[in-house]
Amino acid sequence: TQSREFELAQEEEARAKASFIQKVMLGFYGILHKLRWILFVICVASFGVCVYYATTLELPTSSDVRLLNSDHEYEKSFEWRQYLLSEQLEKLSGSTAYIIWGVSPADTGDQNNPASWTQLVLDGTFDPSSESAQNYLRLFCDDLFAQDFASPVDDEYVCPMVGFEDWLGEQSVAETPEEGYIEHCGGASTLPIPQANFNPCMSHWASSAEETSVLSRNGVVKVITIPFSSRVRYDSFFDVLDDEWNLIEDWMNTENGQAPEGVENAYFSSYDFWWYDTNRAMLSTAYSAAAIALGCSAAVILFSSRSVVLMLFSTLTIGFILTSVTAILVAIGWTLGFLESICFAILIGVSVDFVIHFSHAYSNKHGEINRMDRTKYALVKMGPSSK
Repeated sequence: TQSREFELAQEEEARAKASFIQKVMLGFYGILHKLRWILFVICVASFGVCVYYATTLELPTSSDVRLLNSDHEYEKSFEWRQYLLSEQLEKLSGSTAYIIWGVSPADTGDQNNPASWTQLVLDGTFDPSSESAQNYLRLFCDDLFAQDFASPVDDEYVCPMVGFEDWLGEQSVAETPEEGYIEHCGGASTLPIPQANFNPCMSHWASSAEETSVLSRNGVVKVITIPFSSRVRYDSFFDVLDDEWNLIEDWMNTENGQAPEGVENAYFSSYDFWWYDTNRAMLSTAYSAAAIALGCSAAVILFSSRSVVLMLFSTLTIGFILTSVTAILVAIGWTLGFLESICFAILIGVSVDFVIHFSHAYSNKHGEINRMDRTKYALVKMGPSSK
Protein backbone atom coordinates (compact mmCIF):
# COMPACT_ATOMS: atom_id res chain seq x y z
CA THR A 1 0.00 0.00 0.00
CA GLN A 2 2.78 2.39 0.89
CA SER A 3 4.55 1.57 -2.39
CA ARG A 4 1.44 2.32 -4.35
CA GLU A 5 0.92 5.59 -2.50
CA PHE A 6 4.52 6.50 -3.27
CA GLU A 7 3.99 5.82 -6.98
CA LEU A 8 0.84 7.94 -7.01
CA ALA A 9 2.71 10.74 -5.32
CA GLN A 10 5.45 10.54 -7.92
CA GLU A 11 2.83 10.64 -10.68
CA GLU A 12 1.23 13.73 -9.21
CA GLU A 13 4.60 15.41 -8.94
CA ALA A 14 5.47 14.49 -12.53
CA ARG A 15 2.08 15.73 -13.71
CA ALA A 16 2.65 19.05 -11.94
CA LYS A 17 6.02 19.49 -13.67
CA ALA A 18 4.75 18.34 -17.06
CA SER A 19 4.45 20.73 -19.97
CA PHE A 20 1.10 21.53 -21.54
CA ILE A 21 1.48 19.01 -24.36
CA GLN A 22 2.57 16.32 -21.89
CA LYS A 23 -0.51 17.01 -19.79
CA VAL A 24 -2.62 16.65 -22.90
CA MET A 25 -0.97 13.31 -23.68
CA LEU A 26 -1.49 12.10 -20.10
CA GLY A 27 -5.18 12.94 -20.36
CA PHE A 28 -5.30 11.27 -23.77
CA TYR A 29 -3.70 8.16 -22.30
CA GLY A 30 -6.38 8.01 -19.60
CA ILE A 31 -9.11 7.96 -22.26
CA LEU A 32 -7.27 5.33 -24.30
CA HIS A 33 -6.76 3.13 -21.26
CA LYS A 34 -10.40 3.20 -20.29
CA LEU A 35 -11.58 2.41 -23.82
CA ARG A 36 -8.73 0.05 -24.71
CA TRP A 37 -10.85 -3.07 -25.30
CA ILE A 38 -13.45 -1.24 -27.33
CA LEU A 39 -10.69 0.37 -29.41
CA PHE A 40 -9.00 -3.01 -29.79
CA VAL A 41 -12.13 -4.57 -31.26
CA ILE A 42 -12.63 -1.59 -33.57
CA CYS A 43 -9.00 -1.75 -34.76
CA VAL A 44 -9.18 -5.49 -35.43
CA ALA A 45 -12.38 -5.07 -37.45
CA SER A 46 -10.96 -2.05 -39.29
CA PHE A 47 -7.77 -3.93 -40.02
CA GLY A 48 -9.72 -6.73 -41.68
CA VAL A 49 -11.75 -4.29 -43.78
CA CYS A 50 -8.66 -2.32 -44.80
CA VAL A 51 -6.78 -5.48 -45.82
CA TYR A 52 -9.68 -6.47 -48.06
CA TYR A 53 -9.95 -3.10 -49.80
CA ALA A 54 -6.18 -2.60 -50.00
CA THR A 55 -5.91 -5.75 -52.12
CA THR A 56 -8.28 -4.18 -54.65
CA LEU A 57 -5.89 -1.30 -55.45
CA GLU A 58 -5.74 -1.12 -59.24
CA LEU A 59 -3.09 -0.04 -61.68
CA PRO A 60 -3.64 2.94 -64.01
CA THR A 61 -5.75 2.18 -67.05
CA SER A 62 -3.73 4.58 -69.18
CA SER A 63 -0.13 5.73 -69.48
CA ASP A 64 -1.26 9.37 -69.54
CA VAL A 65 -0.14 11.17 -66.40
CA ARG A 66 -2.18 14.32 -65.98
CA LEU A 67 -0.34 16.73 -63.67
CA LEU A 68 -2.47 19.83 -64.28
CA ASN A 69 -5.99 20.62 -63.13
CA SER A 70 -8.82 19.78 -65.49
CA ASP A 71 -9.66 23.49 -65.89
CA HIS A 72 -6.16 24.30 -67.22
CA GLU A 73 -6.02 25.27 -70.89
CA TYR A 74 -3.53 22.51 -71.72
CA GLU A 75 -5.79 19.91 -70.12
CA LYS A 76 -8.82 21.26 -71.94
CA SER A 77 -6.91 20.98 -75.20
CA PHE A 78 -5.92 17.40 -74.39
CA GLU A 79 -9.50 16.41 -73.61
CA TRP A 80 -10.73 18.04 -76.81
CA ARG A 81 -8.19 16.15 -78.94
CA GLN A 82 -9.45 12.82 -77.65
CA TYR A 83 -12.65 13.32 -79.67
CA LEU A 84 -10.86 13.92 -82.97
CA LEU A 85 -11.33 11.24 -85.62
CA SER A 86 -7.57 11.04 -86.18
CA GLU A 87 -6.99 10.23 -82.51
CA GLN A 88 -9.67 7.55 -82.51
CA LEU A 89 -8.33 5.95 -85.70
CA GLU A 90 -4.78 6.00 -84.36
CA LYS A 91 -5.89 4.20 -81.20
CA LEU A 92 -7.78 1.60 -83.23
CA SER A 93 -4.80 0.98 -85.51
CA GLY A 94 -2.90 -0.98 -82.89
CA SER A 95 0.89 -1.11 -82.91
CA THR A 96 3.86 -2.99 -84.35
CA ALA A 97 5.51 -5.94 -82.60
CA TYR A 98 8.34 -8.20 -83.74
CA ILE A 99 9.21 -11.89 -83.71
CA ILE A 100 12.98 -12.13 -83.30
CA TRP A 101 15.51 -14.91 -83.93
CA GLY A 102 19.23 -14.65 -83.31
CA VAL A 103 19.23 -12.04 -80.54
CA SER A 104 19.15 -12.85 -76.84
CA PRO A 105 16.72 -10.75 -74.73
CA ALA A 106 19.58 -9.44 -72.58
CA ASP A 107 20.12 -6.13 -70.79
CA THR A 108 23.81 -5.30 -70.51
CA GLY A 109 23.26 -1.62 -69.70
CA ASP A 110 23.24 0.07 -66.31
CA GLN A 111 19.84 -0.88 -64.91
CA ASN A 112 19.94 2.12 -62.55
CA ASN A 113 20.40 4.53 -65.45
CA PRO A 114 17.48 4.72 -67.94
CA ALA A 115 19.75 6.49 -70.44
CA SER A 116 22.10 3.50 -70.56
CA TRP A 117 21.04 1.13 -73.34
CA THR A 118 22.01 -2.49 -73.77
CA GLN A 119 24.51 -3.84 -76.27
CA LEU A 120 23.35 -6.33 -78.89
CA VAL A 121 23.78 -9.88 -77.59
CA LEU A 122 23.61 -12.49 -80.35
CA ASP A 123 22.13 -15.93 -79.74
CA GLY A 124 24.91 -18.39 -80.52
CA THR A 125 22.45 -21.27 -80.90
CA PHE A 126 20.59 -19.65 -83.82
CA ASP A 127 21.16 -21.58 -87.04
CA PRO A 128 18.45 -21.46 -89.73
CA SER A 129 20.51 -23.31 -92.34
CA SER A 130 19.18 -26.85 -91.78
CA GLU A 131 16.44 -28.04 -94.12
CA SER A 132 14.01 -28.54 -91.24
CA ALA A 133 14.68 -24.98 -89.98
CA GLN A 134 14.16 -23.55 -93.49
CA ASN A 135 10.81 -25.32 -93.85
CA TYR A 136 9.75 -24.19 -90.39
CA LEU A 137 10.61 -20.52 -91.03
CA ARG A 138 8.94 -20.60 -94.47
CA LEU A 139 5.63 -21.71 -92.92
CA PHE A 140 5.95 -19.58 -89.77
CA CYS A 141 4.25 -16.48 -91.18
CA ASP A 142 1.16 -18.44 -92.21
CA ASP A 143 0.85 -19.78 -88.68
CA LEU A 144 1.49 -16.34 -87.18
CA PHE A 145 -1.04 -14.44 -89.24
CA ALA A 146 -3.64 -17.12 -88.64
CA GLN A 147 -3.72 -15.99 -84.99
CA ASP A 148 -6.19 -13.36 -83.81
CA PHE A 149 -3.48 -11.26 -82.16
CA ALA A 150 -1.40 -10.74 -85.33
CA SER A 151 -1.93 -9.35 -88.81
CA PRO A 152 0.47 -8.20 -91.58
CA VAL A 153 1.87 -4.69 -91.16
CA ASP A 154 0.49 -3.79 -94.60
CA ASP A 155 -1.25 -5.44 -97.54
CA GLU A 156 1.97 -5.84 -99.51
CA TYR A 157 4.08 -7.31 -96.72
CA VAL A 158 6.00 -10.49 -97.58
CA CYS A 159 7.82 -12.51 -94.93
CA PRO A 160 11.59 -12.74 -95.45
CA MET A 161 11.65 -16.50 -96.07
CA VAL A 162 8.78 -16.24 -98.56
CA GLY A 163 10.47 -13.33 -100.32
CA PHE A 164 13.72 -15.30 -100.40
CA GLU A 165 11.97 -18.31 -101.95
CA ASP A 166 10.25 -16.10 -104.54
CA TRP A 167 13.63 -14.64 -105.47
CA LEU A 168 15.10 -18.13 -105.88
CA GLY A 169 12.27 -19.04 -108.25
CA GLU A 170 12.80 -15.88 -110.29
CA GLN A 171 16.56 -16.31 -110.51
CA SER A 172 16.32 -19.99 -111.47
CA VAL A 173 14.40 -19.16 -114.68
CA ALA A 174 16.03 -15.81 -115.46
CA GLU A 175 18.06 -15.54 -118.65
CA THR A 176 20.77 -13.61 -116.81
CA PRO A 177 20.59 -14.47 -113.09
CA GLU A 178 22.55 -12.43 -110.58
CA GLU A 179 26.17 -13.36 -110.05
CA GLY A 180 25.51 -13.89 -106.36
CA TYR A 181 22.83 -16.42 -107.17
CA ILE A 182 25.13 -18.29 -109.54
CA GLU A 183 28.01 -18.23 -107.06
CA HIS A 184 26.20 -19.04 -103.80
CA CYS A 185 22.81 -20.66 -104.40
CA GLY A 186 23.72 -23.77 -106.40
CA GLY A 187 20.89 -23.32 -108.90
CA ALA A 188 18.15 -23.76 -106.23
CA SER A 189 14.62 -22.77 -107.22
CA THR A 190 12.74 -23.33 -103.99
CA LEU A 191 13.26 -23.98 -100.28
CA PRO A 192 14.83 -25.87 -98.70
CA ILE A 193 18.23 -25.44 -100.32
CA PRO A 194 21.39 -27.35 -99.35
CA GLN A 195 22.63 -26.36 -95.90
CA ALA A 196 26.04 -25.34 -97.21
CA ASN A 197 24.43 -22.85 -99.63
CA PHE A 198 21.84 -21.32 -97.30
CA ASN A 199 23.86 -18.69 -95.42
CA PRO A 200 25.81 -17.19 -98.36
CA CYS A 201 22.78 -17.36 -100.63
CA MET A 202 20.35 -15.70 -98.22
CA SER A 203 22.96 -13.13 -97.18
CA HIS A 204 23.39 -12.13 -100.82
CA TRP A 205 19.61 -11.89 -101.33
CA ALA A 206 19.14 -9.74 -98.21
CA SER A 207 21.92 -7.40 -99.31
CA SER A 208 20.73 -7.06 -102.92
CA ALA A 209 17.06 -6.70 -101.95
CA GLU A 210 17.92 -4.33 -99.05
CA GLU A 211 15.94 -6.60 -96.74
CA THR A 212 16.50 -5.11 -93.26
CA SER A 213 14.72 -7.96 -91.46
CA VAL A 214 17.66 -10.27 -92.24
CA LEU A 215 21.05 -9.34 -90.79
CA SER A 216 24.24 -11.18 -91.71
CA ARG A 217 27.86 -11.10 -90.62
CA ASN A 218 30.63 -12.45 -92.83
CA GLY A 219 28.10 -14.21 -95.02
CA VAL A 220 26.31 -15.94 -92.13
CA VAL A 221 22.70 -15.10 -91.24
CA LYS A 222 22.70 -13.89 -87.64
CA VAL A 223 19.31 -12.23 -87.11
CA ILE A 224 15.85 -12.64 -88.62
CA THR A 225 12.85 -10.54 -87.59
CA ILE A 226 9.19 -10.64 -88.59
CA PRO A 227 7.05 -7.58 -87.83
CA PHE A 228 3.32 -7.87 -87.24
CA SER A 229 0.50 -5.54 -86.30
CA SER A 230 -0.72 -6.03 -82.75
CA ARG A 231 -4.21 -5.22 -81.52
CA VAL A 232 -3.04 -3.23 -78.49
CA ARG A 233 -1.23 0.04 -77.88
CA TYR A 234 0.92 1.30 -75.05
CA ASP A 235 -2.04 3.25 -73.66
CA SER A 236 -4.45 0.30 -73.67
CA PHE A 237 -5.91 -0.79 -70.35
CA PHE A 238 -3.48 -2.77 -68.20
CA ASP A 239 -5.77 -5.82 -68.13
CA VAL A 240 -5.98 -5.76 -71.93
CA LEU A 241 -2.19 -5.53 -72.24
CA ASP A 242 -1.78 -8.29 -69.67
CA ASP A 243 -4.14 -10.63 -71.53
CA GLU A 244 -2.49 -9.88 -74.87
CA TRP A 245 1.02 -10.35 -73.50
CA ASN A 246 0.19 -13.71 -71.97
CA LEU A 247 -1.68 -14.82 -75.10
CA ILE A 248 1.29 -14.10 -77.37
CA GLU A 249 3.79 -15.45 -74.84
CA ASP A 250 1.92 -18.74 -74.51
CA TRP A 251 1.73 -19.09 -78.30
CA MET A 252 5.45 -18.36 -78.65
CA ASN A 253 6.31 -20.96 -76.00
CA THR A 254 4.22 -23.52 -77.86
CA GLU A 255 5.90 -22.66 -81.18
CA ASN A 256 9.39 -22.84 -79.66
CA GLY A 257 8.55 -26.25 -78.24
CA GLN A 258 7.72 -27.49 -81.75
CA ALA A 259 10.53 -25.70 -83.60
CA PRO A 260 13.53 -27.64 -84.93
CA GLU A 261 16.97 -27.22 -83.44
CA GLY A 262 18.56 -23.90 -84.26
CA VAL A 263 15.36 -21.81 -84.41
CA GLU A 264 13.76 -22.76 -81.08
CA ASN A 265 14.67 -19.59 -79.14
CA ALA A 266 12.47 -16.98 -80.82
CA TYR A 267 10.67 -14.35 -78.79
CA PHE A 268 8.48 -11.33 -79.43
CA SER A 269 8.98 -7.74 -78.40
CA SER A 270 7.25 -4.38 -78.73
CA TYR A 271 7.72 -0.86 -77.39
CA ASP A 272 4.05 -0.89 -76.46
CA PHE A 273 4.63 -3.38 -73.67
CA TRP A 274 7.15 -1.16 -71.88
CA TRP A 275 4.36 0.67 -70.05
CA TYR A 276 2.73 -2.64 -69.19
CA ASP A 277 6.01 -3.88 -67.73
CA THR A 278 6.44 -0.62 -65.81
CA ASN A 279 2.97 -0.96 -64.32
CA ARG A 280 3.61 -4.55 -63.35
CA ALA A 281 6.94 -3.59 -61.77
CA MET A 282 5.33 -0.77 -59.76
CA LEU A 283 2.75 -3.15 -58.31
CA SER A 284 5.24 -5.88 -57.42
CA THR A 285 7.69 -3.30 -56.03
CA ALA A 286 5.01 -1.77 -53.81
CA TYR A 287 4.12 -5.16 -52.33
CA SER A 288 7.74 -6.24 -51.94
CA ALA A 289 8.69 -2.91 -50.32
CA ALA A 290 5.88 -3.32 -47.79
CA ALA A 291 6.97 -6.89 -47.05
CA ILE A 292 10.62 -5.86 -46.64
CA ALA A 293 9.63 -2.99 -44.33
CA LEU A 294 7.52 -5.28 -42.16
CA GLY A 295 10.24 -7.94 -42.00
CA CYS A 296 13.08 -5.54 -41.20
CA SER A 297 11.09 -3.60 -38.60
CA ALA A 298 10.02 -6.84 -36.92
CA ALA A 299 13.66 -8.00 -36.75
CA VAL A 300 14.89 -4.65 -35.37
CA ILE A 301 12.21 -4.54 -32.68
CA LEU A 302 12.74 -8.17 -31.69
CA PHE A 303 16.52 -7.83 -31.35
CA SER A 304 16.37 -4.49 -29.55
CA SER A 305 13.51 -5.24 -27.15
CA ARG A 306 13.82 -9.05 -26.91
CA SER A 307 10.03 -9.12 -26.66
CA VAL A 308 8.01 -11.26 -29.06
CA VAL A 309 4.77 -9.61 -27.95
CA LEU A 310 6.09 -6.09 -28.60
CA MET A 311 7.43 -7.19 -31.98
CA LEU A 312 4.08 -8.73 -32.92
CA PHE A 313 2.00 -5.69 -31.99
CA SER A 314 4.44 -3.26 -33.62
CA THR A 315 4.46 -5.22 -36.87
CA LEU A 316 0.66 -5.39 -36.89
CA THR A 317 0.52 -1.64 -36.27
CA ILE A 318 2.78 -0.93 -39.25
CA GLY A 319 0.68 -3.27 -41.36
CA PHE A 320 -2.48 -1.49 -40.20
CA ILE A 321 -1.06 1.88 -41.24
CA LEU A 322 -0.08 0.61 -44.70
CA THR A 323 -3.37 -1.13 -45.39
CA SER A 324 -5.53 1.69 -44.03
CA VAL A 325 -3.86 4.34 -46.19
CA THR A 326 -4.01 2.02 -49.22
CA ALA A 327 -7.70 1.40 -48.55
CA ILE A 328 -8.25 5.18 -48.45
CA LEU A 329 -6.58 5.47 -51.87
CA VAL A 330 -9.02 2.87 -53.18
CA ALA A 331 -11.96 4.69 -51.58
CA ILE A 332 -11.14 8.02 -53.26
CA GLY A 333 -10.60 6.34 -56.62
CA TRP A 334 -6.81 6.56 -56.92
CA THR A 335 -4.72 4.01 -58.80
CA LEU A 336 -1.11 2.95 -58.26
CA GLY A 337 0.62 5.20 -60.78
CA PHE A 338 4.26 6.22 -60.53
CA LEU A 339 3.50 9.32 -58.42
CA GLU A 340 1.40 7.22 -56.04
CA SER A 341 4.22 4.67 -55.89
CA ILE A 342 6.60 7.38 -54.69
CA CYS A 343 4.08 8.43 -52.04
CA PHE A 344 3.65 4.78 -51.07
CA ALA A 345 7.40 4.45 -50.48
CA ILE A 346 7.31 7.56 -48.26
CA LEU A 347 4.34 6.12 -46.38
CA ILE A 348 6.28 2.94 -45.64
CA GLY A 349 9.19 4.94 -44.24
CA VAL A 350 7.02 7.18 -42.08
CA SER A 351 4.95 4.32 -40.65
CA VAL A 352 8.01 2.25 -39.78
CA ASP A 353 9.91 5.22 -38.33
CA PHE A 354 7.33 6.33 -35.78
CA VAL A 355 6.26 2.86 -34.67
CA ILE A 356 9.86 1.75 -34.09
CA HIS A 357 10.58 4.91 -32.08
CA PHE A 358 7.46 4.33 -30.02
CA SER A 359 8.46 0.70 -29.40
CA HIS A 360 11.97 1.81 -28.46
CA ALA A 361 10.59 4.27 -25.90
CA TYR A 362 8.34 1.53 -24.49
CA SER A 363 11.13 -1.04 -24.09
CA ASN A 364 13.83 1.33 -22.81
CA LYS A 365 12.05 2.60 -19.73
CA HIS A 366 14.43 1.40 -17.00
CA GLY A 367 13.36 -0.63 -14.02
CA GLU A 368 10.69 -3.20 -13.25
CA ILE A 369 7.73 -1.32 -14.66
CA ASN A 370 4.36 -2.74 -15.66
CA ARG A 371 2.96 -2.45 -19.17
CA MET A 372 0.50 0.30 -18.27
CA ASP A 373 3.24 2.63 -17.02
CA ARG A 374 5.52 1.77 -19.95
CA THR A 375 2.73 2.59 -22.39
CA LYS A 376 2.07 5.88 -20.60
CA TYR A 377 5.76 6.74 -20.68
CA ALA A 378 6.08 5.95 -24.40
CA LEU A 379 2.97 7.95 -25.25
CA VAL A 380 4.11 11.01 -23.30
CA LYS A 381 7.63 10.85 -24.76
CA MET A 382 6.76 10.07 -28.36
CA GLY A 383 3.19 11.36 -28.63
CA PRO A 384 4.09 15.03 -29.14
CA SER A 385 6.34 14.15 -32.10
CA SER A 386 3.30 12.86 -34.02
CA LYS A 387 1.54 16.20 -33.85
